[in-house]
Amino acid sequence: MKTNAWRPAVWPLKSGQPSTCTLNSLRKQLLRPTPTSRTLRTACHSLHPTLLPTPSIPRRNFTAPISISTNETSRYGPRNGDSITIALSGGVDSSVTALLLAQSSLYSLSAVFMRNWNELDESGSLQPGSGGSSGCSWQKDWEDVQSVCRHLGNIPVQMIDLSREYWTQVFEPALDDWKEGVTPNPDVGCNREIKFGALMDRVLSPPLGVQGGGKSWLATGHYASINWSNEGRPMLYRARDRTKDQTYYLSKVGEERLKHAHFPLANLLKSQVRELAKKYDLPTAGRKESMGICFIGTRGSDGKSISNKEGFSSFLNGYITSSPGEIVDGDTGEIVGKHSGLHTLTVGQGARIRGALSKYYVARKDIKENKIVVVQGKGHPMLMCTRLYVSGVGWIWNEPPPELKEGGEGQVKLLAQVRHRQMETECVVKSKQGEGYEVEFEEPVLAVAPGQVLGLWRGTWCLGSAQIERVETLYDDQQQDTLAAL
Repeated sequence: MKTNAWRPAVWPLKSGQPSTCTLNSLRKQLLRPTPTSRTLRTACHSLHPTLLPTPSIPRRNFTAPISISTNETSRYGPRNGDSITIALSGGVDSSVTALLLAQSSLYSLSAVFMRNWNELDESGSLQPGSGGSSGCSWQKDWEDVQSVCRHLGNIPVQMIDLSREYWTQVFEPALDDWKEGVTPNPDVGCNREIKFGALMDRVLSPPLGVQGGGKSWLATGHYASINWSNEGRPMLYRARDRTKDQTYYLSKVGEERLKHAHFPLANLLKSQVRELAKKYDLPTAGRKESMGICFIGTRGSDGKSISNKEGFSSFLNGYITSSPGEIVDGDTGEIVGKHSGLHTLTVGQGARIRGALSKYYVARKDIKENKIVVVQGKGHPMLMCTRLYVSGVGWIWNEPPPELKEGGEGQVKLLAQVRHRQMETECVVKSKQGEGYEVEFEEPVLAVAPGQVLGLWRGTWCLGSAQIERVETLYDDQQQDTLAAL
């Protein structure tokens, strides 16, 4: 259900005025009668009970301190009169997204806070919707979201609980992968199934596929960009800030969804985002950056932080029955330790082996034998992936590049990425007569694991992604060369 919306106001700072000025002083300043003042409009919207409606503040000239391009003038982007729902998380990125949109009088704005995860109740229930528990931070996020909306002129905001959808469409499939010893990426699934799936379905009006009225959009704080083809097809491009670029996480979002997506931070650096937040005294300006999987944060019955790998494996132990097994040296075959479950370690992660003279790293998992294979040194050939295989690619345009003939042989040079913030690597993608694709890297890539998401780009244009099924390494190539020489 979409909330009614109006165009909010944004308060400019007076010259020389410190950014720490209070909200009340800004209100007094802007509510003084002026020839250009507009009649105050009373908030008559159905809001969350904790969000009290107050009058909208009259608009004055607003000039952002940074030249910003948000594709608003694009032939196919948001237009005058369109409705934009802003997905707010309580973080600085989504808050500045709201700030940038609120500076314009072109759109009808509303906001939404998405709740994806319900904590365990006192009885220890693991089911979604079971209630709150220790270590939960969503209440604080929700309070911050409401504060931001009030700060920007009372943007109407609602909370939507999508914990059940997240549980069934993202978390349970990821659990199945973890149980099998592979390494999924729930954040990629969350963007496809939840943010630009269930959430977009809830907030767009008219719904996808229904004609009539102005177009509606979902704006988020992602660092990504939407360009448009001559035919009006959305093209997902990397953001200006390559250190923050999030197109990898968006690589499974389809064309029909991207048609309604808007990314105002596309041309901003993270430093500029923080500068804007401080300049306009946003309530979230001091928030630290959120790291880790989208649904976790700090939680667990013991309140332990699970932002690191050790804590995360402990978190998974609450959902997966551990099957202890052997840790084996990949070079000697010697048993060097024990593991408490295949899900507790991932490829490339350091393994603590008692008495080892040099550090061991996880190289691969033997699922059938329930063994973890480790090697000494991070440059070991068994850690260096030379090629991988996928059964299919989720192309954003639902079709492969023309060089890859459907059902036949074909190949194309692209750029690949197997994890967020990794430098892309040149690769050759080869079609295998309708049996998937082989991806061969120009240079070996460190620590690639089955289950990870392989993102593909043509330059800075993201074409889509796939889940990795099988990996071959420099070690495998050396073994094949040895056998061929016999």
